[in-house]
Amino acid sequence: MDDLEQQLRNALAHVEQPPTLEAKVFAALARARSTSRPSRFVFWRFEAAAVAAMLLLAAVSWAGHEREIRERAAGEAAKARLQLALKITVTELSKIQQTVRTSSEQE
Repeated sequence: MDDLEQQLRNALAHVEQPPTLEAKVFAALARARSTSRPSRFVFWRFEAAAVAAMLLLAAVSWAGHEREIRERAAGEAAKARLQLALKITVTELSKIQQTVRTSSEQE
């Protein structure tokens, strides 16, 4: 058991890093920051994609609005045809009723 504890102590013991390691790490971070900065092209692509999405949404919305207008017009036309059919039906029923009354009175 002592051997295992000694191995763990050795493995977990603090080891001094060479003084150049810190400089290398900070230099690598500085390079990464300078090269990872997004270019204006990336922002323009994002803006172009956002504008395209907005235009697509507007087109879909406009198409839905146009469909609603066509459906309303079709509904109003159907209503007008139904009203005309009802007027014709009332007129014809009135004629038939008048004919029935006349024939009833003659009997």
